[in-house]
Amino acid sequence: MTKKIIIAKSAGFCWGVKRAFDKVMGVAKTTGSKKALYTYGPLIHNPEAVRLLEKEGVSVIDEIPSKIDGIVFVRTHGISPAERKRLRESGAVICDATCPDVGIIQGIVKKHLKKGYHIVIVGDSKHPEVKALLGFAEGNGIAISSAADLEKIPKDWSKICVVAQSTQKEERFGEISSIIKERFPEAIIFNTICRSTAHRQEEVMRLSKQVDAMIVVGGSNSANTNKLAEISREANTPTFQIESANDLDLDAIKKFPVIGITAGASTPRWSIEEVVSKIASLGNVEIEEFNIGDERTQKTHDAKDNFRDD
Repeated sequence: MTKKIIIAKSAGFCWGVKRAFDKVMGVAKTTGSKKALYTYGPLIHNPEAVRLLEKEGVSVIDEIPSKIDGIVFVRTHGISPAERKRLRESGAVICDATCPDVGIIQGIVKKHLKKGYHIVIVGDSKHPEVKALLGFAEGNGIAISSAADLEKIPKDWSKICVVAQSTQKEERFGEISSIIKERFPEAIIFNTICRSTAHRQEEVMRLSKQVDAMIVVGGSNSANTNKLAEISREANTPTFQIESANDLDLDAIKKFPVIGITAGASTPRWSIEEVVSKIASLGNVEIEEFNIGDERTQKTHDAKDNFRDD
């Protein structure tokens, strides 16, 4: 029996992650062992990509020491002004790989803080992007992740600026921001969910309804990857969330005739290719690409020539 794999066109690095990864790899290739290279926290939330950077001599530091002799890359999620100040004081050469979409959110927070607004961030308070945004709020902000958290917003706040963690679910942000607007009529709302995230979420929502099972590839610590798996499960589609092909259980998926594949914004292309190759090892596999806003473009490959870049 022929098995079909349908791959979401958006699967893999978003432009902000690719920009950051290419920047760090470019410096690593040209600098070599002349300077110590670090990322402050993992550059992106994908263990395989981080391991590749480590092979190129880029180490991860989780704390900022008093002295740094080398280059420190700011992760895609951004850092707070206080952390940037500490990096400068350490003597490090700072190379900023903050995603420009995240930089826009930081700018909105800074601008409206100066105008006297309190900042409400719809997102995970433990996520590095949100932690950095709270730093920009200078103690005048709060992070909430559900409608129940709305009770945490002080009643005496009137001027409120609401932003979203860039990888938030559209539906959740819409629900929470609507309630905020009802309770705080002066609130201004900025939907800062990045376009790539919104597109992926809509894509997986549609694709999961057309397949027998979904595979979501990405780091277990990746917020946007976890959201994709959550959306797929909400469609009642059997969903397998894995970090790499090594985690894929062929016995568990071989019973499904049509399998959808998507991946988080920090998932390297090669990780997706390896997953497709492993499924293709079952034989008689037909591969298609799924793209919302466009008809599916069918691509048929044999097992040894699968999922190549044209």
